[in-house]
Amino acid sequence: MVKITKPIDNPKEVFETCISNFRDEVFKSKLKSVGTYIESEANSYDANASLNNLSSIPQQTNVNGIISVDDMKKVYEQKFVKKGQPGRKYYEKLRLSAKNNICPLCNQRTVTTLDHVLPKTLYPSFSVTPFNLIPACADCNKIKDIYTPLSPQEEILHPYYDDISSQQYLYAKFDERIPISIDFYITSSNPQTMLEKRLQKHFELFKLNKLYTANAAEELSNIQYRLKRLFVSSGENGVKEYLQEEFESRYENNKNSWQTAMYKVLSESDWFCNGGFGIE
Repeated sequence: MVKITKPIDNPKEVFETCISNFRDEVFKSKLKSVGTYIESEANSYDANASLNNLSSIPQQTNVNGIISVDDMKKVYEQKFVKKGQPGRKYYEKLRLSAKNNICPLCNQRTVTTLDHVLPKTLYPSFSVTPFNLIPACADCNKIKDIYTPLSPQEEILHPYYDDISSQQYLYAKFDERIPISIDFYITSSNPQTMLEKRLQKHFELFKLNKLYTANAAEELSNIQYRLKRLFVSSGENGVKEYLQEEFESRYENNKNSWQTAMYKVLSESDWFCNGGFGIE
């Protein structure tokens, strides 16, 4: 749920760099013959992604009737991902593009791999297209697997094309009872906007409520001692002021982080600020 800078490397150049050291000249020539087609498909991808219309791109069983899915998997796995191979420099460049090395899909776990937005088994033309490859954590990569949107509202957020940084969409709630369990949700208009529908799909697909709830529980445990001391020295107002400052700091950094949502809902709860965090 975080935007990152879209890669500028030319898809045809990336593809031709990857295949440059295949020893089988016949196979290499065959691959090279689809370079222009791959560039054209990449341009179409770019245009559709900019319009939130990746779902309109038809699935493929080959590349221009010449190169098989397995052949493109070989290009990706042997020449793009593998260390020491000519395409590896692009792999590293993409993997390191995430801010603070944090997965842009969940905005929580560490990047360990690249994820194909449109899976390479169903869209082989985009196997090494830079803007179809995003840095991701292992969990998000595994959860998403070969998920393929069938309509625009089913498209997850694309870190290279979607930017939600100007408005808060992620919020939190909890029941006023101990122990506290914080749940997270995506706010919705009535009717829902297209972006809200996509955010909801993204939130549900990657099971972000479960992830954020667990993180919030740990955060609550970490700050409980400080809250108790603040309550003893400054009462409810001292606790509220601390939580409000924490919210404002996180809001300024990322309006849609789970921390922003958590500190907002806690700071607005008189029950919590008046000792709902647990006083011995």
